[in-house]
Amino acid sequence: MSTVLEIEKAIESLPKDQFWQLVEWLEAKREEAEDAADVARAEAALAEGGENLSWDEVKKEMGWK
Repeated sequence: MSTVLEIEKAIESLPKDQFWQLVEWLEAKREEAEDAADVARAEAALAEGGENLSWDEVKKEMGWK
């Protein structure tokens, strides 16, 4: 049996309260990964250098204001 199938079987056998605890934990891990990716992209953008724009300037350039 593959590891994925073993994991699926283990998850399916969890009591309902433990299943929902797992769901909450997985959601928190997903959010942590997204936050880390956002930070990495922001750091990369800052490392590129260039002109800094204020939020008002950005909105104006995008036609949002």
